Amino acid sequence: MLTVLFILIGLLLAAVQTTLLMPGPLWTAVPDLHYILVAYTACQFSWCQGILILLPVSCVMDVYSGTVAGLHPAVCGCGWLLLKFMNSNMPVRRAIYQLPLVAASHLLVSWLAALLLDLIQEEEIVWSWPLMLFRAGLVLLCSYPLFRFFDFLTATLRGRFTLPRPKEAGNQFRQERSLP
Repeated sequence: MLTVLFILIGLLLAAVQTTLLMPGPLWTAVPDLHYILVAYTACQFSWCQGILILLPVSCVMDVYSGTVAGLHPAVCGCGWLLLKFMNSNMPVRRAIYQLPLVAASHLLVSWLAALLLDLIQEEEIVWSWPLMLFRAGLVLLCSYPLFRFFDFLTATLRGRFTLPRPKEAGNQFRQERSLP
């Protein structure tokens, strides 16, 4: 149920990003909402669930964008793998690094996509650091509310469709020894 819901949310985010937030084809102030979903699935879901969510969303985003066929699944896949490996090897708390990591990975994956497009297309792709830093900042700003919304949905659905656990009494970090 959770996987289907996140597929639908991803399709909705792709539609909102490409229709409502982009009034023109060269509009630069568009946050990559689908990439935020990529980041969330890399941080919160298992390998199988993440792939099941991202495959239809990235294919639909590929159709909506109209760029080179297969670019968005490649971008989503690279970003997801990068975040999945980095998230599993971080020694610090998730709240400290998660959102800046999303923006930094977006910047890296966008740079790799621009390099790939430069090799494939005859037209020269112009990489603009101020523009890409601005877009990474937009991803960072939009990540917090979307992550909170995704966490709320995940907690609600997991709580609704699972049996409640009984709460254990006592301190879970300190074991009490009983005196004989």
